Amino acid sequence: MKLFVGALAVMLLAGCASKPTPEQIQSANYGASVYQTDAEKAVKSFFSIYLKDPSSAQYSFGNVYRGYMVGSVFEGRKLDAGYLLDVTVNAKNSYGGYTGAKPYKFLIRNDKLVGGWEIGSSNIPIKIM
Repeated sequence: MKLFVGALAVMLLAGCASKPTPEQIQSANYGASVYQTDAEKAVKSFFSIYLKDPSSAQYSFGNVYRGYMVGSVFEGRKLDAGYLLDVTVNAKNSYGGYTGAKPYKFLIRNDKLVGGWEIGSSNIPIKIM
């Protein structure tokens, strides 16, 4: 029984790790390129609603780059393509103290924010929008 459960766990994890094919990556809809300032503005607009104290937010932005994210098994491993922006945000919590810088990744396609992920401690993206 333990062997069966172990084998099942390995198969499930292998299914989670599947990557898109080169054909899927090539044919994906990335949309129009986005300007750095427009991408940053979209992310700040999101955080103005998401954070408890948005006026305290301290941002550190990376450069916008063409890329994709793959959804979880529960989302059907769907490939979402566009332009990605990595950002680290530190803001105050309900008690008035800074929470510490947290990394995020946002996907922009055709000047619209279409996805956002907090990057967890084990480098696993957790969908926040």
